[in-house]
Amino acid sequence: MSAPASGRQPGTVRDEVPARDIVALLFDTSRRLCLQSDRLLGATIGLSEARARLLVTVSELEPARMGRLASDLGVSPRSVTSMVDALERDGLITREPDPEDRRATLLRLTADSRARMSRLFDAQHQLAEDLLAPLDGDDRANLHRMLSVLWESAGPDGAPRPGRADGVTD
Repeated sequence: MSAPASGRQPGTVRDEVPARDIVALLFDTSRRLCLQSDRLLGATIGLSEARARLLVTVSELEPARMGRLASDLGVSPRSVTSMVDALERDGLITREPDPEDRRATLLRLTADSRARMSRLFDAQHQLAEDLLAPLDGDDRANLHRMLSVLWESAGPDGAPRPGRADGVTD
């Protein structure tokens, strides 16, 4: 999508841009950014976006329970199990029994996955700088503020909440 469905360039007529055009542009931009990120993940650490997200989440929760990972990632436990199986085969994750719950399994990163994560974070930082290069400091701050408002306005399950995140209703 090169321009909103209305044919207008973004930001040219402030009050007349339909909400659907803004959301369509936001989704399309997000999709393009995800594609760039996925290419970066493959080139930098040799992992798909889904597997990289799993490793990032394990690093944040370590040691991580598989059930919690499924919940945090918004995927089925079966999906987590298949990804963990593959990551374990590749030497990027280890499993150990949970001493507090013998039915549960804890996951930890390996030295190899920690090294890959370090490269990933460096590459993501550079990608973010490259993507935001056309924006000056004020534009970046405004974009962050606006995206934060949209993020806050969605409930934990993704359902929109009525009104704006700052408590103002239209």
